[in-house]
Amino acid sequence: MPSEITGGQDSPDLIAAVYAAAERVPDNPAITAPGRTRHRPGGKVSVRPGPTITYRQLMEGIEATSVRLQADGFGKGERMLFSVRPSPAACILALGAVRAGGSVVFIDPGIGPSLFRDRAELAAPGWAAAESLLYAVSTRSPIRPLARRRGLLLPDYGAMDVRHYYSGPWMPGVPRGATPVKTLRRPLTTGTTTTGTTKGQPGHHPAQEAVIIFTSGTTGAPKGVVHTRGSLAAGFQQLSTKCTFSDGDRIHSEQLMMGLPALIAGAHWTMPSYGFSAHIDPLRLAGELGPVAGKRSTYDGATHLFLVPSQLAPILDGIERGEVTLPKTLGTVMLGAAPVLAPFLERATRVLPDVDFKLIYGMTELLPIAIADGREKLAFASGADAGHLTQDGRGEGDFLGEPLPAVEIRLGEDHELFARGPNMCHGYLGQDPMIEHATGDLVRLDYGAGARGASTSPGARGASTSSGARPRLVMIGRKKDMIIRGKTNIYPALYEPVIAGVAGVAEAAMVGVPDGIGDESVWLAVVPRAGQSAAALKARLGQELPRLIDESALPDRIEVLDNMPVSGRHRKPDREALRQQFGAVIDAAALVGPA
Repeated sequence: MPSEITGGQDSPDLIAAVYAAAERVPDNPAITAPGRTRHRPGGKVSVRPGPTITYRQLMEGIEATSVRLQADGFGKGERMLFSVRPSPAACILALGAVRAGGSVVFIDPGIGPSLFRDRAELAAPGWAAAESLLYAVSTRSPIRPLARRRGLLLPDYGAMDVRHYYSGPWMPGVPRGATPVKTLRRPLTTGTTTTGTTKGQPGHHPAQEAVIIFTSGTTGAPKGVVHTRGSLAAGFQQLSTKCTFSDGDRIHSEQLMMGLPALIAGAHWTMPSYGFSAHIDPLRLAGELGPVAGKRSTYDGATHLFLVPSQLAPILDGIERGEVTLPKTLGTVMLGAAPVLAPFLERATRVLPDVDFKLIYGMTELLPIAIADGREKLAFASGADAGHLTQDGRGEGDFLGEPLPAVEIRLGEDHELFARGPNMCHGYLGQDPMIEHATGDLVRLDYGAGARGASTSPGARGASTSSGARPRLVMIGRKKDMIIRGKTNIYPALYEPVIAGVAGVAEAAMVGVPDGIGDESVWLAVVPRAGQSAAALKARLGQELPRLIDESALPDRIEVLDNMPVSGRHRKPDREALRQQFGAVIDAAALVGPA
């Protein structure tokens, strides 16, 4: 059971905010389910939208789910393991569980049985909600061998000693006695309400544990980030200070943390389509952004879009080839989860001159911390509005923007950024409450061209200069050599000891090698033990690593070296030398071109 979390009544509340939007615009479209996209001759794309629910249906579904979960015994202090792909039904179930007084635990089943077991034991959920297909491919059923042949090694959901709910049609492998999710949201009889409240009044419980999200970790060190109803709502408030949503807007994203602020604002959240996995195809996603006229749903083109840089890159390629056209309604593209390099942003603004780019900086523990406007970042990068310049006159570092209004910051002696605010998580599962978050990012405070040459001491909390200039955060490095690939932060120190334990490995080091658009590919350097052949070692690692480390941290490339480059008094692996070495390999391959 989670410990009691304290919080004031003046704090924002996630469920109350969603209900307030539903009261304000009850008949507006709230969420549209993933649909189907077809590519037709001539490059045309047709979209068959999924079903749409209104805000009234959303609130009634949350209320009904909450009541029935409580009737089943789920309530205050209970946790539900949640493995249901994005859909209106999934959103209703998650919010209904929080409305009932419990919390939802997100653990990626693709991390492998061992890591999954460690994280589930730490969270100790008494309930589980999963898709029937996931039960079928993870347990002893006729479908399981097909999943194994596709390389899927999943934990046995059905064997968990919890109360089960399943989404989708019944399939072999669904545990006996499991409840269909769809029965939870059936309309309530008049007067039925969630325990301790009146119907339609969610109460004000900002301190209630709401979600647990696991960050990267090895088998022995799972780390669950605990957010409350209040910290989530506060984060969405801060997001909306720069990324504004309103009635009539349409945001297209599979991300819960982008869809929920849209719902709080009364906007329309449409979800991208996906196949067997939840992987989103960027070009298919781009084809879904236009207006839709269908039998079940009709709505205008998207106004807001959230992407990671690696998703935007192929869309820009498609536009430049004349194969992709984005709707004129699209006014805002939010980019996050990975750095956005200035050359890539310059290209994006050139290809999409009428789009306002918002660059979001934050992490699971505290989201967001800062949001930069694309024009601000380019002005900094060019040197026109930068306090510190490189030798060629450009802005020095990676511009992140001003800290958001409610976020307090300080810099350590080594320039590590520490941040806190109402949108900070309660803490890590099983640990003391968090006082402030040590980001691991090395940051400099920049006050613009007007303060050029002024010194900014590391201890400063970011007060304005005498001229009124507000501090902007500029990334100058990473304390923990973190690698960012797609939406995932990868910490090499978590995985290297595990990799070094594989038979035949003497040393191991992981580094990120930039790919030119702000993403990084993960390269693993290993030194074999005496007598171990390079080919055999690479083959063994290819077989062993999927069972030992997070799927999201698996290397893109493995290089077997004779010796590991080292530096410093302690002769630690020289990661910069490895990056340069591997970068040279990439450059050489680019010069040669495809075979």
